[in-house]
Amino acid sequence: MIRINLLPAEHRRGASLPPRVLAAAFGGALLISASIGWFGLVYFGDLAAAEQELQKVTAQHAGLKSKVTHHQRLVQNQKDYQDRVETIVEIGNSRRVWTRFMDQLLEVVNNSGSLERHLAWFDNIQVSGDPKQGSTLRMPGNVQGEESDRVANFHEDLAEAGFARQVQKKSDPTWTLETDDSRIPAAYLTFPMELTFEPTVEKKKGAKRK
Repeated sequence: MIRINLLPAEHRRGASLPPRVLAAAFGGALLISASIGWFGLVYFGDLAAAEQELQKVTAQHAGLKSKVTHHQRLVQNQKDYQDRVETIVEIGNSRRVWTRFMDQLLEVVNNSGSLERHLAWFDNIQVSGDPKQGSTLRMPGNVQGEESDRVANFHEDLAEAGFARQVQKKSDPTWTLETDDSRIPAAYLTFPMELTFEPTVEKKKGAKRK
């Protein structure tokens, strides 16, 4: 069937879009597509950089956390070491150096090799007590001869020994005359010797007495 359009030519072209409109629309679409593409590149590029920076910061934080933990352990070890040192020093201060005492006692007994004042020896040595209450030393002694002044001389020499300032109490210079035919001379004087030393641990102020 043949259709004849009787409209003027200007009205016939109005049914289609003008080329300028099409060009403008196409250009706008391209511009919008380019903008979306640019936004995507920027967004995802920044997101990747942010994720990379986050991983870097997380790794640094983990490293710093391990260092902090190691430092805390060192501080704790230092404190434990200091506590041990203080404990050892306290124990050392609370112990009497008996080897030093024996050296000083031997100096008194030997009397620089002189036998004029006394020639002494002991039957045994016993120690009792504790650092807080004080130690008591018992050592029954003897001096050769029957002159009673030898016992007095021995007590005087003990009073001048290096350990004498630590002695709180000392037994009196009593004696008994004994004889032993296997010795020359056979006579000798036996006497009790008891030394009470001061405590080596000071009592803390405010501590309750038991």
